[in-house]
Amino acid sequence: MPRQTRESVVQKKQRTLQIVQRLQQLFPVAECALYHTNAFQLLVATILSAQCTDERVNKSTPELFRRFPDAAALAAASQEEVEEIVRPLGFFRSKAANIRAMAAQLQEQHG
Repeated sequence: MPRQTRESVVQKKQRTLQIVQRLQQLFPVAECALYHTNAFQLLVATILSAQCTDERVNKSTPELFRRFPDAAALAAASQEEVEEIVRPLGFFRSKAANIRAMAAQLQEQHG
């Protein structure tokens, strides 16, 4: 079996750009069904959408984002508070823990 050479960072960037360009050609007007007003909300909604419909996520996120509008607020929230809101989405304990951990990591790394 031939040995594969590792891709350089420049090669990875070039390949990534080519993939993005192809996707833009295939899906020029791609829309996201998850309700969000900023990148943080989209990230949270995407995490919550695992094993769940976007419709169901969209029913829970307005309350979640009202109570915890940014990473700092979500990171400071109790596990129980977040679980209560995301309970209808299934896997609520792990989803609550995951979005809180993600928010804490964002706060730690990006303030």
